[in-house]
Amino acid sequence: MGAPKTGTTYVQAVLWRNRSRLRAAGVLYPLQQPIEHFAATLDVREMSWGGRADGPWLGTWARLAERIESWDGSVLLSNELLGGVDPEQARTIADVLAGPAAREVHVVFTARDLARQLPSDWQEHIKHRHDISLATFVDDLVTLGLDAPAPFGELFWGLHDAERVLGTWATVVPPEQVHLVVVPRGESGPHELWRRFAAAAGLDELAPGLELDLDLKPHNVSLGVVEAELLRRLNTRLKRELPARQYDDQVRKVFAEKVLVSAQRSVPPSQRPSLPPRHRQWVADRSRRLVDAVASAGYDVIGDLEDLLPAEPADGPQPEDVEVDDLLAVALDAVTGLLRHLGQLADHRAEQTEELRRQVVELESQLASMRVERNYWKDGGMAHRLVRFSDQHTWLVPARRAYLSGRERLRREEVRRDDDD
Repeated sequence: MGAPKTGTTYVQAVLWRNRSRLRAAGVLYPLQQPIEHFAATLDVREMSWGGRADGPWLGTWARLAERIESWDGSVLLSNELLGGVDPEQARTIADVLAGPAAREVHVVFTARDLARQLPSDWQEHIKHRHDISLATFVDDLVTLGLDAPAPFGELFWGLHDAERVLGTWATVVPPEQVHLVVVPRGESGPHELWRRFAAAAGLDELAPGLELDLDLKPHNVSLGVVEAELLRRLNTRLKRELPARQYDDQVRKVFAEKVLVSAQRSVPPSQRPSLPPRHRQWVADRSRRLVDAVASAGYDVIGDLEDLLPAEPADGPQPEDVEVDDLLAVALDAVTGLLRHLGQLADHRAEQTEELRRQVVELESQLASMRVERNYWKDGGMAHRLVRFSDQHTWLVPARRAYLSGRERLRREEVRRDDDD
């Protein structure tokens, strides 16, 4: 159930990709579409999203709960917003997961150090239409906590504060059934994160020997500090020009996640946005408090809790220090990439159009042939062909006589029926 920006997108993509294999092994991932967990979580938490409290997600939780309750085996449910539930909502969700089969409910939470999480979460908000600066974002979260301006306080501390999140869930499940997965540092890759998650979720015990496809394309790739700052400045204009739905389709999914990310597999640490230096000590102190609280709570920990403490600080770049020339260079690259994307999209649409035209021509040809054949039989074409061939081949004469005799007999019967009527 999170936290966001801790590899959850990759874990959920693996679960979705392998849902059939999991089901065959007795583990249900109860989705018909990848978006359903998000929609169901909004529904059960009675949340608004995008300014709406009555969106298309209403009723999704009930449908998901029905699938879960009708399943006899184990169930996996995953969405980052589950971390922000209150105790009553946690009880509702746990009761559904337990179901008539009285399953044992476990909670898995992935976490990494706050020094990485704060800039990473800021970037995610930038990709969702916000234009707050990194400095203001962190200042507010440090000084105001949960009371930071909406939606930042609730969506950061409400979902990232492991002490608070796990404390809520520990009111409905025993501490030993609460599992904290520490996201590995360095370049260990997503497979190690999956290994830790699978251990926490008990997949090795539930489905021993199960082989899953883990080789997925990178998900939710980070932007560099210049790219993120360019997008932030664009947002000051775009959010006035584009409705939310168009922004999500065109800016986040295409411009940010395809064009700006481009072909890069990852952004080197030296180019990522970093924690403002003035907050390093505060983050270090808060992280130590978190580690001590988790260690004393009796939760199951997979990984090293010390990895939740900030590493030695590096003087990484700050968005406010980005030079105009750097922004211009990235903007030109982005325009080039966007035009390339539009060209590829036009080519793809042209290919689709040509294929549709070919199919239309083929269908029209088949339809014309069917009409000719229908008219042929309707107009007595078989009789004409039989007469013509019997003139050339005398051995067909008996067949012609039998055919003509049969037709005459049918004609007389039709006349007799008409007379009787």
